[in-house]
Amino acid sequence: MSTITTVRGEIHPSELGMTSAHEHLNTDVSLLKVAAEQFGAATPPAHMLTLEYENLAFLRSGASIFSPDSMTLGDIDYTAAELKHFRAVGGRAVVDASPIGLRGDVTDLRAASEKSDVHVVTATGLYTARMRPAEYAGWTDAQQADLFAREVTEGIDETGIRAGIVKVALSAMSPDAPLNETELATLRAGARVATETGVSLHVHSAFPMGGAQVIAGLEYLLDEQGLAPDRLVMMHMDSFLRSWDSRRAYLDSIDTTKSISTETLERVLDRGVTIGFDWWGSEVELLPQDDDRLKGLVHLVRSGYGGQIILGHDVTAKPQGVSYGGHGFTLFHKLVSSTFAQLGLPDDAYRRLTVDNPARVLAH
Repeated sequence: MSTITTVRGEIHPSELGMTSAHEHLNTDVSLLKVAAEQFGAATPPAHMLTLEYENLAFLRSGASIFSPDSMTLGDIDYTAAELKHFRAVGGRAVVDASPIGLRGDVTDLRAASEKSDVHVVTATGLYTARMRPAEYAGWTDAQQADLFAREVTEGIDETGIRAGIVKVALSAMSPDAPLNETELATLRAGARVATETGVSLHVHSAFPMGGAQVIAGLEYLLDEQGLAPDRLVMMHMDSFLRSWDSRRAYLDSIDTTKSISTETLERVLDRGVTIGFDWWGSEVELLPQDDDRLKGLVHLVRSGYGGQIILGHDVTAKPQGVSYGGHGFTLFHKLVSSTFAQLGLPDDAYRRLTVDNPARVLAH
């Protein structure tokens, strides 16, 4: 019988309910500073990083990774409150997509899940080559696979809490750079564990990668590693709805129109895998806006891909939470369900994205 592994134990897929499939709860985001710094971002002045009203807009723009005040790590009450806000709009489950290094104490996740009565699924895995704890440098794919498998089948450390997904990552310094060999070893490890245990493999891919690199990573997993398509989730595919430099080109000429393309997303979907539209509400300037996401999502659902898409927000820090005036995990419910209704999409279209598809992906 299929089951879904949560931090409170096993549940039947029918118990999952409306799910945000990509968030970060109780997370140490300090490793993410490495990504910002490698592209030239400097640490903002300390007075701009305090968690105060006048700084919230700035912190939501991506600067919260530099702000110790903004971290959710260890704050069970905050995490439980955000889960309750999600529950208030009908939410029943959240996937914490934080791999080792970003993932905080999973017993805190369990406590927040119990306080809010919202299911939480946590992850094993390692992030990009640059953004993982130093002690894992040089690990072989076999060593990584043994660790991931142990956390899926036995538990994380001595907690007895088992991971319900494997989270790995692809990254690149430019749209034409080769895939990173360290990250390919982690992909091999993740594919092995997903195949052996049945849990799904979730792959981060984002700026400044290009569509060709996404397809290369996809083909590596499916064709070379033999991973079943229904066990693969390609995250952040909504970030590829338009190119990273499209804003500059749009502003440069009055004749340039602003639009999106689903070409890369459809190439991924045509391989039978699941994709994430999981940056709803992002205020990071490089990313597509929510209208771009809605336009792409509506087109894909009308084109028959509605059974292969899941939703999330990739919330990482307190300024994004409802507790601090943000949307937290609630925005896609407000935007997507009403837009589908206005445009006359089938009544079950939204349920497939938020209930049926997550249950299928998480079941093993």
